[in-house]
Amino acid sequence: MKKKKRFWSHLKTVAIFGLLLIGILSSLIAALNMRIPTQSAVPNQLSANEQHRITEAIHLRRTIGNQVWPGWSEVKIPFILYNESHVFLAGSDIENTTAGWTRIPYNTNFGTEWNLVKDQIRYYRQPLPENGETPQAFVVQVGDQIAASMTTKEWTKINLVKLIKEDLPGFLKPIFPYQLFINKFDSDWHIASLIHESFHAFQAHQNYSRFENAEKMNSLHDLYPWSNPDFRHLWVEERKLMAKAIKEPKKIDAKELILEWLTVRETRRSYLDPKMITYEKEREWLEGLAKYAEIKSWQIASDTTFYKPLDIVMDDPDFSSYQAAHNNYDKEILQLQSDLGFSESVFYYSGWAQAELLDRFYPNWKAVVMKSDIYFEELLKESMGTSNSGFTSK
Repeated sequence: MKKKKRFWSHLKTVAIFGLLLIGILSSLIAALNMRIPTQSAVPNQLSANEQHRITEAIHLRRTIGNQVWPGWSEVKIPFILYNESHVFLAGSDIENTTAGWTRIPYNTNFGTEWNLVKDQIRYYRQPLPENGETPQAFVVQVGDQIAASMTTKEWTKINLVKLIKEDLPGFLKPIFPYQLFINKFDSDWHIASLIHESFHAFQAHQNYSRFENAEKMNSLHDLYPWSNPDFRHLWVEERKLMAKAIKEPKKIDAKELILEWLTVRETRRSYLDPKMITYEKEREWLEGLAKYAEIKSWQIASDTTFYKPLDIVMDDPDFSSYQAAHNNYDKEILQLQSDLGFSESVFYYSGWAQAELLDRFYPNWKAVVMKSDIYFEELLKESMGTSNSGFTSK
């Protein structure tokens, strides 16, 4: 009887201690949440770090772009960043009077690297349109130029917290650990995202009609069978097989996995009409290639014997010189296999996975894949000896 009393007394102590600990942690998280900004510090200006990230993105693409994709380094691609109230344009040749843009004086703390960037950076701004239309994380036409578009890093985090809060019940909003979600969006991630969007601009330069058509295909999004559980299950099987093929060191075994993946894909495609199949292929081309360029750039930039970031970005406490590239790649492989959030992002990952496999099994794929009506899976079929496309993988 005494043992039983001691047990319940001990359990009660543990419960009280646990509740106190939860209370302390909740109070600490709530206090930290109070420090999360709800608006940009200076909405009508780009901070020095925002400017430096753009400069580094331009330097990165100019230095290693051709290793990722032939000719990518040579194309001049401006950047647009935007927040809740303003749009900022950098790396453009537009004049002050064009389309209401106002020229902002050069930042003066580039130091000895000024000669590297002075011909690349043009910093302009204008308020967001009064009609409420904002740019998107994609590309924007500025005069006769195609600019890569992205939110500022500061506004990305603020907006993410707002989006999370919208989906939370009221009692959780003050104590939800938002920092766990927003801390992954560091400067390395933001630069890689700028690279992703700049590759979209490159796609438009290479084949504008295909680029435009692939983007218009997104109008079919709501007709896609996202809610069909059997269809979704087959997609998961596909994604797992692609991940296994990427990780498989033996070529012969990787080929078997690719052939199995192609079989599952053909089975899944029985749910789709030809128009929806084309929707898939074009979205994989559009978003998968940009995802490939983003990840590949991050990997190459992480090699400190080959690439050196600009000194100006090294002062950013949120920048890690791309040294998380390996961990990021592993996370992307996990995301490729994941069934969480079955949405448009599936095409980013399935397109990227096919590009990774083409690097291995179809060395000449980059010479043909920018052409209209050339799709990743057809090139993979050919490299497996199961297609008569007429191209050669040699």
